[in-house]
Amino acid sequence: MRDRASYEFALVSVAAGLDVAGGIVRDARLALGGVAPIPWRARKAERSLIGSPPSQAAFARAARIALDGARGRGENDFKIALAQRTVVRALEQVSA
Repeated sequence: MRDRASYEFALVSVAAGLDVAGGIVRDARLALGGVAPIPWRARKAERSLIGSPPSQAAFARAARIALDGARGRGENDFKIALAQRTVVRALEQVSA
């Protein structure tokens, strides 16, 4: 047995789903990976999306809520901003 020659893994990952009807988010699901010991649902961020139109402002607000209280450990501080951008991008993609 030997160590792998390379390692490929996501620094941050986001799974997102939106149920949009009549231009309004009826339901939302948002889960983050790579930012905690286990993947976790961002339930407060999900709730912030419900009842609003799928927009850049709503997605940015949800991203801030999803990472509210997050603290880096020095060498991984960059993951907080990266995770926020990834949340926004994932939501943009599922709303298109």
